[in-house]
Amino acid sequence: MKLEQFEKLKIKLEIFKLEKNFAALNTTLYYFSFLGNAFLIYFGYFFIKSTTDGLPQLFPYQAEFLTVFIALFLTGYELTKRFVIEQTAISALQAKQFSWNLFGAGVVALALIVGSFYLSLNGAHRLIDTTEQVEQVAEEKTNVKVEELEAKHKERVDGFNRDISNYQQRIDKVVNTAEGRALYRSERETVKGWEDQINRLREEIKAEDAALETKIAKVEVKTEGKTEDKKAEIEENDTAFVFMTFFLEFIIILGVGFNAYYVLGSYRETKELLETPKYKQMDLNNRLLKLYYQNGKKGPGDPAPSVSKFFNAVRSQKMQAKQIDVRTFVSLCVELGITKEATNKSKQFVLPYDEAKKLIMKDELL
Repeated sequence: MKLEQFEKLKIKLEIFKLEKNFAALNTTLYYFSFLGNAFLIYFGYFFIKSTTDGLPQLFPYQAEFLTVFIALFLTGYELTKRFVIEQTAISALQAKQFSWNLFGAGVVALALIVGSFYLSLNGAHRLIDTTEQVEQVAEEKTNVKVEELEAKHKERVDGFNRDISNYQQRIDKVVNTAEGRALYRSERETVKGWEDQINRLREEIKAEDAALETKIAKVEVKTEGKTEDKKAEIEENDTAFVFMTFFLEFIIILGVGFNAYYVLGSYRETKELLETPKYKQMDLNNRLLKLYYQNGKKGPGDPAPSVSKFFNAVRSQKMQAKQIDVRTFVSLCVELGITKEATNKSKQFVLPYDEAKKLIMKDELL
């Protein structure tokens, strides 16, 4: 393993274990949780909007005003929820034991989460619930098909009735022609044949009526089956949105909660580092470096102050550093390549201030 790689791993695995290893995860979860808030606002909007649509017109541009108001209200609600969850998580991580204040904060956070879940879930239901439209379309299609069947039925029945009327007219003509006398045998047979035709046509009409009822019943059953299938599909979508809304709430809690854990953990890691002698030495070296470079005014090629002159400058700044600390610092700068020997009695700067500062911090951390 190369030394440079080892140095990076040491910082990652020993010094800033949480901050270096989970920075990308924290950023991803935290900003992804805002996407969850955006979807919950979108779903919740449809629930509240469906309620306000029933209000009477009270002032001009009422619909536009209510749209903006609902959007701002839900945005404020979600931001408040995020703040309460974050503060509750931080308090729980810091306390590490039960307290009534923490319990109260948890109840408030839970209430906000439940409220958000209710608004968004009902809004999603209003968004995808097209049951009324499906039933209306099904009814319209059924009516159109029934009207078509009834029109065809009427056309056939009217034809049968015309034939019956024609046969009846023929019978009446024969009877009227007899002028009170008994009908001849041939006339009776003819009339009987016509009457049989009339009876047959009437049976045909009854059969057509029964067929019409059967066809209408089939159309209604078929339409009802399609309607029920569509309703079942809507119910499945509704179930999917329940899980989706739950997942969005979980993402928000996870993103905000993990960010609180990450921030608090990073703070504790840094605090532990600040309390070590190594950090105190790094802090002293940083302040000495800043003075050594005259607040960054010196650069590569410029002469560096001598040890005695630099020590006088340190004392004038009332820094808590002994002469041996100054000598050690100057030697460290030469060792790290920040300065180099120009002559036997003088040194000059090799690196810019910012690069020198990085080297000092890196050396002390390792």
